[in-house]
Amino acid sequence: MFRRIYICLAACRKGWLAACRPIIDLDSCHTKGYHKCQLMWAIGIDSDNGYYPIAYGVVEKECYETWRWFLELLKIDLKLENPLRITFMTDRQKGLVEAIAVLWERCEHRNCVRHLYANFKKRFRGDKIRYKIWQATRCSNVNDFNNVMEDIKGISESAWLWLSDKLASTWTKSHFSEYSKCDMLLNNLCELVNGDRTILEARSAPIWTMLELIRVKIMNRRAKRRADIEKWYDNVGPKVSEIMELAAKNSREFVCHWGGEGNW
Repeated sequence: MFRRIYICLAACRKGWLAACRPIIDLDSCHTKGYHKCQLMWAIGIDSDNGYYPIAYGVVEKECYETWRWFLELLKIDLKLENPLRITFMTDRQKGLVEAIAVLWERCEHRNCVRHLYANFKKRFRGDKIRYKIWQATRCSNVNDFNNVMEDIKGISESAWLWLSDKLASTWTKSHFSEYSKCDMLLNNLCELVNGDRTILEARSAPIWTMLELIRVKIMNRRAKRRADIEKWYDNVGPKVSEIMELAAKNSREFVCHWGGEGNW
């Protein structure tokens, strides 16, 4: 009787170890065929900020036991021994938070801000408070974050208490580790995968057919991305190049001040 399966293609594993940033999105979704199971994903970020499938699997249900089983195998494949050198992004699925805490104590674990805000707006509404919470998530330093939190406190002390109860390192850029070289706030990479037309169709197929369709999808995507890279006009991808050009444009407004002793 089928229970579960884990798949990490060698090309995906080698590519992630060789060139991807140490951040992994984790998510799961229901299959839609006769056998009702959970399809689990581990997704990375490629060199042009696109999604990079690392591993996937099918389990009987989503819980602490199945997430730990999936992550233990992922830990072996990706050699994730040092918890300070890996970041996870999740939607706080059933049992996932506990499984990560057991396998990688003290690792950076971010929560999708969209999921956080969905819970927040059930209690606190209004355009002003909505603007402030998103402003807080995008703060790049602690001082700015504290100032925005004071603004939130002035609008609604109960909202401020609700946010203060959440670890800042899980939802605002100001407290993110710099090691991952990624300021991603949303778990949208997994959503892009689950929303892909081929994956949606595959989820309605029998398990073996679904796994084969996913494998072919990953293979075709890798081939297309390889062809796209050969057309790059710069050392970085088009999306990253746009980010760098925008940063360069904004930096024209910066003013350099002498701080003494050769410091500026």
